[in-house]
Amino acid sequence: MAIAGTTTRGAKTRQALLDAARERFARDGYRATSVADISRDAGVGGTTAFVHFENKEALFFAAVDDDLTSLFDELGVELASLGPEGAVPDRLLDTVLAIVERYPLARRLLAGLEPDVTERVLETESFAVLRRAVAELLAEGQEAGSIRPDLPAEHLADGLVAVVVAVAMASVQIGPTIPDSFGPGLATVLRGLLTPDPRWS
Repeated sequence: MAIAGTTTRGAKTRQALLDAARERFARDGYRATSVADISRDAGVGGTTAFVHFENKEALFFAAVDDDLTSLFDELGVELASLGPEGAVPDRLLDTVLAIVERYPLARRLLAGLEPDVTERVLETESFAVLRRAVAELLAEGQEAGSIRPDLPAEHLADGLVAVVVAVAMASVQIGPTIPDSFGPGLATVLRGLLTPDPRWS
């Protein structure tokens, strides 16, 4: 019982540190944040963080991965809820922008404010899971006849996810005019890319 309780406390402490790190790194950035700041925000002793993370860099990358995992998990669920019946082109942009707003550390990365680690977005397991989930969704649409069947679902998924990342970066860096400026055009391109041509029937 003592071991299980210790494990639970340790997991809670680690998560508290991650939560505090996500907020502090998102607000102040990597260079301006210290492990002492994060420990204080998490309500733990100054050396406790080093029980769970080797150093500040390890804590930062863990916070990044934690934030991206939550973001991509939510995005995957939302994309699946749109279904392969044609809602993706019209609602993709608004869906992505709404979700990114809820993840300030991910927003910081997408804004290019931490250039040394931006590429980690593409290396996380959660990103790979998102790509697979989108490929499965598109394959289902192809089987149902609502997605063009002549292109590999995996390639369509990679292209769609690339668009999602690009749109998210543009929205953060350019601002809230993105939906008005590019929304209709993006929807048209996606519809043309994904929708079966009636001439194929």
